[in-house]
Amino acid sequence: MYRILSAAGLCCLLACNTPHPSDRVDASVTEAREDSLALAVAYAGQALVGQAVTASRETDVAKAAALDDAADDPAIWIHPADPARSLVYGSNKQGGLAVYDLAGTEVAYYPIGKVNNVDILTGVTLGGETFDLLGCSNRTEQSFNLFRIDPETGALTDVAARTLTVDSSRIDDVYGFCLGRAGADVYAVINGKNGFLQQFLLVPAADGFDVELVREHAFPSQTEGMVTDDAGGWLYVGEEAAGIWKLPLRTTAGERGGEPVATQLLAHRVGTPESLVADVEGLALYDGPGGTGYLVASMQGNFSYALFERGGDNAYVSSFKIVDGAVDGVEETDGLEIVSTPLPGFPRGLLVVQDGFNYDGDTLRPQNFKYVDFGKVLDGMLLSR
Repeated sequence: MYRILSAAGLCCLLACNTPHPSDRVDASVTEAREDSLALAVAYAGQALVGQAVTASRETDVAKAAALDDAADDPAIWIHPADPARSLVYGSNKQGGLAVYDLAGTEVAYYPIGKVNNVDILTGVTLGGETFDLLGCSNRTEQSFNLFRIDPETGALTDVAARTLTVDSSRIDDVYGFCLGRAGADVYAVINGKNGFLQQFLLVPAADGFDVELVREHAFPSQTEGMVTDDAGGWLYVGEEAAGIWKLPLRTTAGERGGEPVATQLLAHRVGTPESLVADVEGLALYDGPGGTGYLVASMQGNFSYALFERGGDNAYVSSFKIVDGAVDGVEETDGLEIVSTPLPGFPRGLLVVQDGFNYDGDTLRPQNFKYVDFGKVLDGMLLSR
């Protein structure tokens, strides 16, 4: 049986062999930032993670002050004609959505509101046109946005038929967001800080997409990170203090406004092994050949990333951390995204992670995103087995 360790409990377990956290970090500037004990525990836990990789590149900093909690969640768009022109869209909780090229340079910025999570779904059809769809949660209007991605430039065009607000009496502050597909049905899924989830069917209308509520569910505590495995028909939801929930993506008429069928908390609850430390944040899927691959979660409780098998019961595989290299290492990741498509500099796939402590030497700068060659993770995982 797995059990959940409190921060205090983990601290006691590690007390005899706990390394000191970096002197350069001020506990007041982190999400562990509100709790110096949590920060010390996170660094101690990170020290126990054996596999270490480095980031190859980093993006320009978010439009924010150095102490702001700003960058959060990335989405990767593959250019259909030229992979070298692929883009990364990164949310900025201070007021917009930034767009970066593969060198990490900001090439566009959309001041659309306090964007929290962002996702992309390819091959969506509306009005006889097929395109890649970008969606994001927006805390300014307690809503979510939907955009068509221009296949040549990556520019965004609004394709929502109206402002897609959520019921704030049900969802307390929009937070996590993802897109998914089951057959011909396309879904937008959103959750709030109170752990309440709503799933919407995208419905073509005269002026774009409207939505129809098809599922609601209340999780025991705060949720955020989500990802769908469209081929497998699953929706994964991270409950930050507990673990990762798995439920069928496709809904039935009996679920409308009711409980999902066969919802289950995966066996790999946070707490054991030592690498699975609350809180669970971003979730992403690495799409391997023949339906293989990995479910990847950022674990803010120890500044690490956990890999699980994509199939079956999603067995825990291993964990890794991102340390100083060509660019600074990564702590306290919120959102992350992975693609397996070969890209220039990333022949076996690109992993993009949000960096909660972005340093230039010893100088703290606004948050940003780091680019990691996922092949490094795969190689290190094989060596550690």
